Amino acid sequence: MDARIVEQITEWSSRPFSGGLETLHALADEEFSGAVKAGGAWLFMLNGRVIGVFDGALDTFEDADGTLFDAPHPSLPLLFSMQERGGKTQAKYYTNDTPLKEASETLASNNFTGYIELSENVLSGDYYVVYHAGRSMSAAYVGQSEQLVTGDEAFERANDEVGIYEVVAADVDIIELPEPKTPEPEPEPEQSPAPSAPDESSSSAEPDGTSDPEPSTDEAQQSPASTASEGPRSPTETEPGQQPTTETEADANRQPTPSTTATPTAGQSAEASTQSAPTPNASSAEDAESDNGGGVSDPLSDEQQWQETTTIPSLDPEKSSSSKSRDAGVKQRRAGRQTPQRQSAPRQPTPQQSPRRGQSNRAKEIEAELTARAEKIEALQSKLAQTEAERDELKSERDRLEARVGELADELETLREQSPGVTAERQLTPEQALTQTNFFVRYGSKGKGTLSDAAAGEASRDTIESNLQLEHHTQFDTAGVAVDGQEFEAFLHDSMEYKFVSWLVVDLLYEILETGHQRGLKDLFEAIQKIDRVELHGALVTEDEEGGETEFPFDVILRDRMGNPLVVANINDSRDPATGEMMGSLVDAASSVSSASDELSAAFQVTKSFFEPAALETTEDATSGGLLTREKRESFVKLSRKRGYHLCLVESRNGEFHVTVPEL
Repeated sequence: MDARIVEQITEWSSRPFSGGLETLHALADEEFSGAVKAGGAWLFMLNGRVIGVFDGALDTFEDADGTLFDAPHPSLPLLFSMQERGGKTQAKYYTNDTPLKEASETLASNNFTGYIELSENVLSGDYYVVYHAGRSMSAAYVGQSEQLVTGDEAFERANDEVGIYEVVAADVDIIELPEPKTPEPEPEPEQSPAPSAPDESSSSAEPDGTSDPEPSTDEAQQSPASTASEGPRSPTETEPGQQPTTETEADANRQPTPSTTATPTAGQSAEASTQSAPTPNASSAEDAESDNGGGVSDPLSDEQQWQETTTIPSLDPEKSSSSKSRDAGVKQRRAGRQTPQRQSAPRQPTPQQSPRRGQSNRAKEIEAELTARAEKIEALQSKLAQTEAERDELKSERDRLEARVGELADELETLREQSPGVTAERQLTPEQALTQTNFFVRYGSKGKGTLSDAAAGEASRDTIESNLQLEHHTQFDTAGVAVDGQEFEAFLHDSMEYKFVSWLVVDLLYEILETGHQRGLKDLFEAIQKIDRVELHGALVTEDEEGGETEFPFDVILRDRMGNPLVVANINDSRDPATGEMMGSLVDAASSVSSASDELSAAFQVTKSFFEPAALETTEDATSGGLLTREKRESFVKLSRKRGYHLCLVESRNGEFHVTVPEL
């Protein structure tokens, strides 16, 4: 036996087993479903029928003791028996391509015998649908604890899963239980009447009227006196050419009619004897018919049909049109079929068996009630398990949120410790703060020296620095605002954008003057003198010939009084070097803007680290202008005869800015 199957069976409710074959017969009368272990062998029963014996033979259970396991659901012994016997995989399907419900309906309509296993690529558990002659039962082992779920709930869960399921055709063999060694006492003396009974019967009957059948069990139970007093039978009671066996079978399956009743003059004893004779046979036939599968709910109703329905049908409805004719043939065989044990006289009900049938009916009622209660308990347990799982999930979510709250509280406390003087009413991110901020180039007095005066050599650096003011304007109220734990004013003056603008409008102008690059950087030199407003983290929009607009973002945009862009810059504020991709993006954006605006004079790439070789190569390619160029402007990207801009690379270290390209 498979170890996993044994482990699952041993979790069922168990009780001692003893008595051998007699106990097995009692279990059969109780329509027991489960497993029996004795002498190292395993036996599976479903609704009182033996459907498999493994690791031994049926003889192992004769006069043997062991353990009896009650199955929590009838699908399990049938499934385990099929799995242990082994089947043939007919097909595999993906649930998204062929839904489990669709395949199940097709298998059921074609009287399939076997099972479906949905376990591949499924994390929630293993799901099974067991079929026998088209009837299906479902079971599932869900979760890491392998909680058992059965019935409609198991099928619905399986139908909702996504994975690969396997269709396995399997055989089911019905094993007849042998009679115990001590046979039941049979009323042999009553089976044959007294020697004088045939003579009296023959003398009372008409010579050419009828041919009496062989005495049945009912006739044997009549006393010789009652047999002799029956009187002559009418010619319509038995046809002259009718065989005795045919009359016996007919008597066993029909209700008594007035024609089979003796005349009143023959005496009350004859009438009672004649009327009561067919009754046991008729009831026996009805019981036999019921035991042989007359009920729809019995999944073991037709053993022959089990053997004929182990091939998986096609899931195409057009390929399963022959199922109706096969069903009709099965029903016809079922209606006229009886096992030899049911047809023979010793198997007819006797007075000793009648109490057992009554006890069996009572046992069925009790078992049905217990099954209903067990299903209700199972449903409640499943609901309880689901509720507990939801509770545990909510607890985990609560713990996670509490931990996150603690982390945020610690982070807030750290920020407060780092900035003890800041009591901000509102926090802004650096991006939010810079996007809503503009700088303006203003002077304390235009008579004391301006950038134009500096360009003409009429004002010193100290004069310009003391007279020039870089004012800022925000689109929000700065009172009570903090950025990254700093007051807004402190954050703004520490930003890379503010430091770059301060360096460009004063220091760069004097570097160009002092190094004599006024002609090589003419456009940039003149543009610095015109700077009026600086936009941070803004964008420039260009319009093509078809009216389409394109937006190009820049970290810094320096404009004149009319708002025309004079200089654009992108800033790499990380420790990583500036890459060729950064330079390529800047060149593309600046070239597009310069093509639409004559005022753009320069584009800057600023980094706190250094420039990779790829960035320098990109700059050289953009400013080379070809072999025949006679361009005298330094590091100039020429777009047309009259349009272009200076491409400058600037490195920032320790608060100082240095122009790398062009070399000053």
